[in-house]
Amino acid sequence: MSRRSASRNRRREERRKNSVELLFSSSSSSSSTRVLLVLLASSLVFSLVPVVCHAAPADASGLRDVLQLGDSLLGRKKYAEAIATYSQVVESHPKEEMGFLKRSLAYRRARKPDQALADLNAALKLNGKSKQALLKRAQLYRSMCKVQEARGDLDALLGIKAKHKTAIEEKKRLDGLATSLAALTKLFEARRDFHGDGFLEASEQHFDTVFRETEFCTKAYIWYARVAEMKQDYEQVIRETNSVLQYRSSNIESLMMKANAHYQQEMFDACKQTIAQIFRTDPDNEEAKLLFKLVKKVAKIKSKADQLAGEKKMRQALGEYRKLAEMGGDLNNRDIEKSVIKTLCISNHEVGKYPEAVKWCTRGLKTVLQEDVALLEARAESYLQQDDFDNAEYDARHILNINRHSRKAHGLIQQIQRLRKMASRKDYYKILEVSKDATESDIKKSYKRLARKWHPDKNRDNVEEAQNMFHDVAEAYEILSDPEKKQLFDMGHDPNDPQARARNNYGFNGGGPFGGGGGPFGGGGQQHFHFTYG
Repeated sequence: MSRRSASRNRRREERRKNSVELLFSSSSSSSSTRVLLVLLASSLVFSLVPVVCHAAPADASGLRDVLQLGDSLLGRKKYAEAIATYSQVVESHPKEEMGFLKRSLAYRRARKPDQALADLNAALKLNGKSKQALLKRAQLYRSMCKVQEARGDLDALLGIKAKHKTAIEEKKRLDGLATSLAALTKLFEARRDFHGDGFLEASEQHFDTVFRETEFCTKAYIWYARVAEMKQDYEQVIRETNSVLQYRSSNIESLMMKANAHYQQEMFDACKQTIAQIFRTDPDNEEAKLLFKLVKKVAKIKSKADQLAGEKKMRQALGEYRKLAEMGGDLNNRDIEKSVIKTLCISNHEVGKYPEAVKWCTRGLKTVLQEDVALLEARAESYLQQDDFDNAEYDARHILNINRHSRKAHGLIQQIQRLRKMASRKDYYKILEVSKDATESDIKKSYKRLARKWHPDKNRDNVEEAQNMFHDVAEAYEILSDPEKKQLFDMGHDPNDPQARARNNYGFNGGGPFGGGGGPFGGGGQQHFHFTYG
């Protein structure tokens, strides 16, 4: 080191000493001035010395000023600065109990119970009969649900001062907490399934007591998160687990519950991030590995299915959704299962895959979507398209049991009744051997071909059958070649009924001549209609 550098360092050290001596020699300065001087001295030290250090209070008066500064910072909720300030006292006066007591309070306010407990232990190591340290540690133990430890400190305190009012009151609070914890332990150990038997009501009052008396009761937070899981309230699960993770950032059980809650909410990226936190603490955690693998698989399939659906490639999208549905219990996500099964039910119906639609609608109604009207409607219409009138009517009437004003269900029942009548009558399309969307030309060609085939002169060996078939072919052609009669037949009405033709001409079948349905004023208003079916 050069002589110039050595001289510069000596001058810097002299200035530091003079600043500190000036600070603690001024007995006439006010408390606020002394606090400001402490700050000034500290900042001067930080600016002069390359290594970060703290200004050490030189006497009792200076110690008091630093503690007052820490109290001021604590009152303004500047916990980190308060902890740093109290740490100056702890470092410069390691045998001073007050520094540890003050810092423990700051740690507790900052939700760092382990550090707070360490400071209280240090204070009691200095003075095992410190009433303040015993009381503060008992209260911290209570806030952590450590009942036995808290009771031990309170007994020690009452041994020193038998009529210590706060300690006596603390014992009463501790007894109430112990009762509620014992009750919750019994409730949770007695069952894995929290449904029924008044479990929620019985547990709620005990949870109220526990959360009123504690801040850092990890098992209570996790228990409450389990109840929220059972109720499928995943926002609550995340809130409760976050309460633990604020002071136990590596708590595996809380992290697993939080990750699963994110998965249930389809927040796949957040789920994977939470699992990554688990791996930092426990790289070989099997439960986390399984969840990560599941999330990765489900996210990939669902993303592809949603993209295909957005591009209107429904048949391909349905194939991807089917992969998710066929995972069954391995999917372990009730909301995704509901969404996928509903999509498979309704979309298969819309694209005309009626047997497939019935399959998925039935599965949904039996499992995750009981009493779902949209599924009942899709299944009823799919049954109807397959001429399964009994099952179609059963679903329609089931809908009416849920909502007796359902226009969809009333319309389905009316349609079923018309189709049943049609089924009992001649099927003119079948007789002419044409489809329902056949053109006039197709109908005419088919009629000519069948008329020649069944002409009685060409069927000498079965004249009676030929006469009947020839008559039916002529009748079918008469109906299907007439647009008005064909429309009536398609709607399930008797095309030879003059009243049916009159109603059709008047426009009733389209909702009336004024449009809009529900009468001449359109829209239906607030009227309610009651139907009677045979």
